[in-house]
This record gives sequence, C-alpha cells and structure tokens, in this order.
Amino acid sequence: MVFRQIAKDSAIYGGADFLGKSISFFTFPIIAAAFTPTSFGTLELVRTTTALLALVMNFGLNNSVQRFYWDSDTTENQRPIIVSTGLATQILFGLLTCLLGFSLMPWTMNEVQKVNLSLSWIGFISALLLMFFSQCLQYCLDVIRLQFSPFKFLFLTFLSRILSVLLSVLVVVKFKGGINGFLSIQLLVNILAIPLAFWMIKKDLTLKIDLSWLRELVVFGYPFIFAGLAYWLFGSMDRWMLATISSVEQTGLYSIAFRFASIVLFVSAAFGKAWSPISIKLRKDYPDEYRNIYAQVLLLILFCMLTIGGGLSLLSGELITIMMPQEYAASSLPLTILCFGIILQATQQVTAIGISLEKKTYIFAHLTWATAGINLFLNWLLIPRYGAIGAAWATSISYLVLTSSYLYFTQRLHPLPIPWLQLFGLLGQGLIIAIISICFPADSIQWSVVIYKLLFILVFLGIAYITLPLKSLNDAR
Repeated sequence: MVFRQIAKDSAIYGGADFLGKSISFFTFPIIAAAFTPTSFGTLELVRTTTALLALVMNFGLNNSVQRFYWDSDTTENQRPIIVSTGLATQILFGLLTCLLGFSLMPWTMNEVQKVNLSLSWIGFISALLLMFFSQCLQYCLDVIRLQFSPFKFLFLTFLSRILSVLLSVLVVVKFKGGINGFLSIQLLVNILAIPLAFWMIKKDLTLKIDLSWLRELVVFGYPFIFAGLAYWLFGSMDRWMLATISSVEQTGLYSIAFRFASIVLFVSAAFGKAWSPISIKLRKDYPDEYRNIYAQVLLLILFCMLTIGGGLSLLSGELITIMMPQEYAASSLPLTILCFGIILQATQQVTAIGISLEKKTYIFAHLTWATAGINLFLNWLLIPRYGAIGAAWATSISYLVLTSSYLYFTQRLHPLPIPWLQLFGLLGQGLIIAIISICFPADSIQWSVVIYKLLFILVFLGIAYITLPLKSLNDAR
C-alpha cells in the first residue's frame, strides 16, 4: 500500500538521519573544546565554499536519475545505463571542479596565510577531495533509495556517520589534528565507504555509457544548479541581514528559533527521501490512478505537517521556557511563525511534481530566484522594525509564494484532481492554529493552558480524520 510504504520508508530514512545527528550532537562539545572560535570560523568558511562547488559537481544529476529511473518510458535494461551514465558524468564534473580548485590553491593559500587562518595545504586538498567523494557517496545513497532498499540506506548512512564522528573525535582531541586532521579523517571515511556503496548498487552499474542519456540527464539537471544557488541564498540571507541591519542578538534569537523549527524540517526531509522514488514509480505502475494518489498525498503531507508543526507552534513558548535560559524567551514567536513556513515548504514535494514530470526544470530556477528576490525585499522591509520576527515572516511568506507558484505551474502543465474544498479546509484549520499560537504566546508554563492546547490539537486531529480521504489513500496499490 502506498501509505504504508511511505510511512515505513520515511521512518527508516528519518531514523538514519536522527541517529547520525544525535551522535554528532552529543560529540559536538568534545570537538568544540579542542577548537578555537577562529578554527570554527575557518571550518565554516571551508564548508560553505565546498558546498557551492558541490552544486557544480552534482549538476542536478541526482535529480535527473531520480526522474527517469522509474519513468514509464524507461525499460529495466535502461536503468543501469542511466545510473552509470549519471555517475560517470558526475565523476567527470567532479574531477574538473577539483582541477579548478587545485589550480587556485597557490592563490588561496596565500590569502589564507595573510589572515592567519589555521588551514594548511593538506586541509585544502582534503576539503576538495572530501567534496568529491561525499557527492559520489550521496549519489549512491540516492540510487539505493530508487532501488527501495531503505535498510541498506540506513546501514550505509549510519556506518559512515559513526566512523566519521568517532574518528574525528580521536584525531581532533587525542592527536590534536585541528582542522586539517578533521577534514583529512572525514575524507578517509568517505573513501572507505565508497567501495561498499558501489557494491550496494552493483546491479545498476555497467560500463556502458549512453551519450543520448547523458544529454537527457544534463538538460534535465542543469537548472538545479541555479535553483540550488538560489536556495542557498534564500536560506542564509535572513541571518546576514539580521546581523547587518538589526543586531547580533536578533540573529541569535532567530537562529535558536530555526534550530527548534528544524524538528518540523526533519520530518519533511524524511518524507521527501521516501516520496521522491515512489512518486515516479506510481506513474509507471498506475497510469490511470497516479494523479489522484498525488492529490491525496498532498492532503496527507499537509495534515501530518500541520499536526507536528502546529503542535510545536502551539507549545513553542513552553518548549523554549523549559529548554532555554530566560533571555531566549523572545525566540518563541519567531519559532511559531517559522513552523508554518516549514509546513508550507514540505508541500513543495507534491506541488512541484507536475513541473518535474513534464521536464520543465528551468521553471524551478526561475521561481526560486524570483522567490529569493521576494525574500530579500521582505527581509529589507520587515527586519528593521521587527527583527527576528520580521525575518521569520519573510521566510514563511516566501515559502507560501514558492509552493503556490509550483502548484500553479503543475496545474497548468500536468493537472492534478485536487480536492480543493478539503485542501482549503485543512489550510483554514492551520490558519486557526497559527492565529491562536501567535495571539496567545506563553512566557511561562501553566499546565491548564497546556492541557487546553493539547485538547485543541486533538480536536484538529478528529476533524481532519473525518474529512480527509485517508482510507482511499491507504487502499491505493
């Protein structure tokens, strides 16, 4: 059943992410004690730079392979050719990217020495190669998802993260390896994981490279470079602008709010990992029913995200009060607003499906850059007066614009039978939750209020259960 498979795979993918992040979280203080603030700043600069280079190496090929692997026009014999062609192309782009980086190494190291950053040529080379091998590993993980092997995904993700974290602690703390040692051991772990990853996807590996498929994959994938760059700007400009035109204190409050809102984002990401391969396969297996299933899944993901995100927003004040010092109490309202932005962001995984199916990926680039411009304007307008709250509103409104734009083009290009009455009913209930959360913030814990909020959530669940077509989704095959 579609619903059960999505739920099971989401739990496994989410579990892998949760375990990895939990290990990183609990070992972070140990590594932090061995680093100086300058070292952390250097490491963050390296990560930001290599993340941009990774966009070029990736070239949207992961998205392309996911789009065509289960396509109705793709035969079983073509799948290994698609995977191998995509992998070979990504390796080629990665080598060219690394070659560019190596050619700039003398100039880069000279600039590093001028500002006394704790990065040697060993760390520089390790960072470039880490970008290369981590992208190859991620490609393999995406193929494993396409093969519907969530336990392989769980094992490989967990193993690589455990080794990475434990060896990083050993090198940084015991052997005083610093940033250079940290990057080098991360590189070593990724290199060791690659043979296992290739073995796990061996049924989809072949020496045959098809130039026609190469062209198809590149044409479909390259707009994701520009979309990814826009997302990168979209996701970071709020903090830059808060620090520039408001205050560092407001930046801190917003960052705390976003950390807590990441709970909702975590659920959204787990669903996305499960949904992306299933969505294309549904079209192949059920050509007469898949559109209706897509529409039902849109309602389902909105319902689930409203349950989690709405519950978090209602209890944001209590959560901040329990877990943070009093000076962070003002982050509860930005948290409430951000929760609803991330709820809307989660729906993009369905609202954008028609654009992907019709291979109009250039629309993604256009819409994400337009939304980044809207986000810039809203931040400029709201941050000077409202600080972190203004940044949260800018982010949430931008997500509303983006997912609405995706749905508009999906309905134009590949229409879905959206049950609009039920969709707007859910959105209306979400709006009520948002109004209550914003108008009645809590700066202390009053158990009677908490009980009322929990009862309200139960009422929402009851109404949604009655109105949503959960049974028809559960019976979809």
